Amino acid sequence: MFFQKLKLRTSKNSHKISPATVSKSPATVSKSSEKRLRKEFQEEDHILKAHVRASLPSPENISRWEATVNGPVGCPYENGVFTVSVHIPPKYPFQPPKITFKTKIFHPNISESGEIFVDILGSRWSSALTINLVLLSVCSILSNPVEPFLVSNYAGRLYRKDRKAYEKVAREWTLKYAKG
Repeated sequence: MFFQKLKLRTSKNSHKISPATVSKSPATVSKSSEKRLRKEFQEEDHILKAHVRASLPSPENISRWEATVNGPVGCPYENGVFTVSVHIPPKYPFQPPKITFKTKIFHPNISESGEIFVDILGSRWSSALTINLVLLSVCSILSNPVEPFLVSNYAGRLYRKDRKAYEKVAREWTLKYAKG
């Protein structure tokens, strides 16, 4: 995958939020999860920033993030800006986050309601993954859909049957729904 090919470098001198800014999060995550999430949110990564921007809709709630994902160059989603919501479960990092596209998108791994169906958000989740790496992998699947595709997903069926037709529809939807 895209993020596996990259050597990610981070620095910890961000001024996005401070412990004082994030008061006690609702009793949705443990103190250790809250500390890890705060650290993850403050990470600075130049590769990530080129593709994804994360924010906290409410600084008081570290378990809900929003992000914008830029469509990668050379794929049908190029020049698109897609909004996703990130809901972090109480047992994070031992359970994966739930990431949902809020921007309408035509993709074999994404349902009509915006749910993402890839193994790292399910059976292949690892507590070693961070929200930022998952967001970068979401960016990666835009240019490289991963098997298996949703059986009931028209985008998946079209992707398998006629790649050019799939790319045409994906570009049209990107222009219509994901204008930067």
